[in-house]
Amino acid sequence: MKVFEWNIGMAATIPSNQGYNLLPWIIEEILKEEPDGIVLTEFVVSKGIDYYIRELEKNNYHWFISSDTKSNGILIALKSDSFIFKDTFDYDKSTINIGSDVLTGKDLPDFYEVIVEWNGKPLSVIGVRIKIDITGNDKTFKKNQFMALDDYLSKKDHNVICIGDYNAYWGTLWSSKKNTTLPNTASNNFQIYTPNNSFSFVLENNKQVPLDHLITNINNEKGIIVKYDWNFINSIRYKCGITAETPKKTKGLPDHAILKVEI
Repeated sequence: MKVFEWNIGMAATIPSNQGYNLLPWIIEEILKEEPDGIVLTEFVVSKGIDYYIRELEKNNYHWFISSDTKSNGILIALKSDSFIFKDTFDYDKSTINIGSDVLTGKDLPDFYEVIVEWNGKPLSVIGVRIKIDITGNDKTFKKNQFMALDDYLSKKDHNVICIGDYNAYWGTLWSSKKNTTLPNTASNNFQIYTPNNSFSFVLENNKQVPLDHLITNINNEKGIIVKYDWNFINSIRYKCGITAETPKKTKGLPDHAILKVEI
């Protein structure tokens, strides 16, 4: 199973105000390898969404969107022949959840969950983005979001793929007692997967950091492969010599690498 996640950099813009739109090449890029699952974070319903829907359906995906005006949403698309959707489309079963439906706490991350069947068992595909507090109280704001997510994930009794932009990087702290962000999840058969020696975002001070991760409780004896892909950047899509290493990339365009996961 291949699942690709991408923060496409729309940052909760109001499209009718700033004119941002969903560019065709973004959906074309992530569909190139026909992954079984696609998760787009910082997704805002905008002009051009009709093309995204046509391309997803043409390639046999079921799509699900969590998005409100003036807030970042998440798009999840799942290949129709890779999963079973019988319960997913049953209105009497809670199989499509947004953050406020299932998470508890003062501050909640961008969160969207679709529950399907995979290999004869339930599977939660969760897109997540830990939000940044632009007012300056970022540490507490982030911690509250992680607490809500940690509580929810640690109680899951079936397979989970939780993938997205966590706006944090743990390194070797994940499996140690120093992990104060997702301690219950880390001790409850979940593992974090992050590409080694690579980065998914560039801070304003030019520091290259891995912010996009996979967190899952799926045990795979053959291993889980994760990598970041920056090959979508070229001189036609990004002007003024912008490269993967450039901080503060063009607003409205993806500023994160694509996280590609193979399970």
